[in-house]
Amino acid sequence: MGWYLLTYLCLAVFILTVVYRVVRQLTLPVHLRWELYPVQHETSPRVTYGGSYLEDLDWWHKKRHASLWNELRYMVPEMLFIRGLWKENRPLWWVSFPFHFGLYLLIATAGLLLFHALLALWGSPAFAGGSGVKSLLEGLIVMTGWGGLLLGNAGSLGLLYRRLADPDLRRYAVFADYFNLGFIFLFFLCALAAALSDPELAGARGYAQGLLTGGGPPGTDLLRPGVAGGATIILASLLIAYIPLTHMSHMFMKYFLYHQVKWDDAPNRRGSRIEAALMKNMAFKPTWQGKHIEADGQKSWRDIASPEPKEMK
Repeated sequence: MGWYLLTYLCLAVFILTVVYRVVRQLTLPVHLRWELYPVQHETSPRVTYGGSYLEDLDWWHKKRHASLWNELRYMVPEMLFIRGLWKENRPLWWVSFPFHFGLYLLIATAGLLLFHALLALWGSPAFAGGSGVKSLLEGLIVMTGWGGLLLGNAGSLGLLYRRLADPDLRRYAVFADYFNLGFIFLFFLCALAAALSDPELAGARGYAQGLLTGGGPPGTDLLRPGVAGGATIILASLLIAYIPLTHMSHMFMKYFLYHQVKWDDAPNRRGSRIEAALMKNMAFKPTWQGKHIEADGQKSWRDIASPEPKEMK
């Protein structure tokens, strides 16, 4: 039960930390808008040249239309294939993409393992014996699992090398960057070693069933996973708890960057929620170091933004 208790505890840390981060993000003061166009959910032809609804006459009286499909067409390639890095830094993409896509494949594998466990425990007739559904699902688990392990090992090792060998990257790297990469690489390496002795990932399927039942199902060696298997369980569990505690949580928190900063183009109308949030911001008392701002911690943004006119000399 020790393996399962560790995983349960780490899953609880993950869930609580993610909830905390999301709630904190939603309750932060209203952001400073980027005002960069085109915004991805725009539906007008102006998007082709970088325009927006603000070009319309009396735009504030007109109904705005947004397209979720346009957002997904941008976000999915960016999240899965790191399109921005492909355009801006092609050499780094060749090691960053396998690292990230390897993680995505292992996340998909974890989902497939849980789905497999649910069907097995449910006793679905379509999943009994050597049915086609069972064979297909187990084949997908092997394909995504091995693909994630191979890509993840290559990518994490490549990123570590680039961090150490590239002077530009090394200049901006801190200890946490090396620790995070080393931690994830160690997980990938142990998982690959465990998979080499269990190429069909039967142990992983059994462990997923054990997670849903609170203990290992009969007829498995879950309580004796071996050195590599035990290390994989420990590292995978700790990694689940660790990721949302660090800046690596950007993998899911970037949703708020897109929708609350980059793509937020909702008009600020009288009596709106945005106006109320901005009025609240105006009461803050900044302490910026720039003397020209005169932000001494005593004046509010309202005082700084609307000073009394000075006499002409």
